[in-house]
Amino acid sequence: MKNILKSLIISILALAIGFVSNAQEHNEQVTVEGSYRPQIKRSERLVKNPDTPKNDFNIPDYKARTKDFDYGYNMEMETMSALQYKPAQDSDIKGNMLKAAFGTRLSPVFSYHHYSDLSKTMSLKVGINHYSTWLNQKDYKKSTFMNNGLNVVTTNKFKAGQLDIFGNYHYDMYHLRSYNDISGDETANDNGRNIHSMKAGAKWTTVGTSYRQLYQEYTGDYRYTEIMGGTNENQINAKAHLAYSDSWIGKKSVDNLQTINVDLGASYNYVYKSLFIFDLKPNFTMSGEFYGLKLGFNIDFKTEEKIGFYPDIKGSFLLFNKDLELFAKLGGCSKINTLESVVKENPFVTTNFTYLSDFGYEKNPFNLDFGAKMNIFSILDLYIGGNYRIMENGLFYIPDYDFYASYDKDDAIYHLQAFDVVFMDYNLWKFMFDVNWKIDSDANVSLSMTFNNYSIPRAWYKPAFELTIGGDYKYDDFWKFNASVNVMGKRWALDENAAEIELKPAFDIQIGTDYQLNKDLVAFAEIHNLIHNKYQLFYNYPSMGFELFLGLKYKF
Repeated sequence: MKNILKSLIISILALAIGFVSNAQEHNEQVTVEGSYRPQIKRSERLVKNPDTPKNDFNIPDYKARTKDFDYGYNMEMETMSALQYKPAQDSDIKGNMLKAAFGTRLSPVFSYHHYSDLSKTMSLKVGINHYSTWLNQKDYKKSTFMNNGLNVVTTNKFKAGQLDIFGNYHYDMYHLRSYNDISGDETANDNGRNIHSMKAGAKWTTVGTSYRQLYQEYTGDYRYTEIMGGTNENQINAKAHLAYSDSWIGKKSVDNLQTINVDLGASYNYVYKSLFIFDLKPNFTMSGEFYGLKLGFNIDFKTEEKIGFYPDIKGSFLLFNKDLELFAKLGGCSKINTLESVVKENPFVTTNFTYLSDFGYEKNPFNLDFGAKMNIFSILDLYIGGNYRIMENGLFYIPDYDFYASYDKDDAIYHLQAFDVVFMDYNLWKFMFDVNWKIDSDANVSLSMTFNNYSIPRAWYKPAFELTIGGDYKYDDFWKFNASVNVMGKRWALDENAAEIELKPAFDIQIGTDYQLNKDLVAFAEIHNLIHNKYQLFYNYPSMGFELFLGLKYKF
């Protein structure tokens, strides 16, 4: 035992001095299934801890989920056609597939995924994606957009572990609305907005498990985000995850485990100003036949800020033959506000942020989750839960009242409608309800509702209510159908004259179908925004309305 602890301490100190890596987040999930036992596969799964659904108020991922073969590719098309930007994301590519479609607004869609084994110990994954719209809206000049993405991952296997080397690049184009301040007229000038982002890095994972061994993961990446002609950002991220499991309490058995986990992280960010954060997250987890427990804390060190210290406690109980789970968790954290996250959520931001030098750190000193999950007759999964959080330096969007441009064809100065950022402290109560009903082997229906109550008078663009209803149905061996309804309730915004306005609810219906032409070829159709509701996620930038997509998916 002493040698184990000594090795763990030495490893932690060595990492704190000189590691250059960045680990993936470990999302521990609890599923109410027949067995509640630790799995000796990955250290973070040794103990199943409760995890509530994530509702982070990002751009809704509204899509008709037409499933693509067994390895689960989905059409990555949003209904918010002017809000497609998503910075570099990793892809888990497990096969070869080509997808091509065309929309009624002259919207080509192309997706190619490739997987191959280059040798017995090395594999290659490649993904290429394109989506664009060539037609403008009648009430929105220059509303075309384009998204392009490239993803490459190589996996290299060694006796001691596995090394993944990854890189991706995104290029996206949108248009900003512009108008003449004197006449008030809009102009069709080509006020294009180009966004580039890239990410490159590597991850090392040791072979084996943490059962009486020191399990290790190390990951590091570099990220770059740029609004052409304006702001750019450089990031370096590094993390490490260490874990050791044994049966220190109770009988010596792999069915009775306790685990010591340590996560270390470091992030550097530069957008006209350098920010650095280092965090340490040690914890102890254990589980029994009817319970799960995690005891730990998070501590971080930030430039120009006080040291942050937060609890990290989770607990769950399983009742009624493990069909009912009651859980609660208490935590907190700090993170750097990044340009990458800003343009991912809102690509229509300014290139001259008023508070850019104050981006700083978003701090969540108190975060409480609680709720219950249950499984009814193995066909109905139900989740009811709540969350209370205290937020400091939370980011919101307001208009930029001083963002102008001139064009070669005339001498006028045009006001570009873009969004600045503002930071506010607030408290938030959130209540969530999720249910999934597996009607039979061919049909499934799900519903998710979220209610949000902010402590500040106006939480710009944050909805008080969100609702998603979805379902899929397999008619026979050839036909599959699916549909979804997405609702976003009351949201407040400021217009270009600093007047408060209430945006109408977003209401979007989508339907989709697949028809199996043969074993490897599928024809599909999707309708986005069936009722042609031009709601606005951000003021003056409406959705594209009704659009029909027809295409083919080929597996090879």
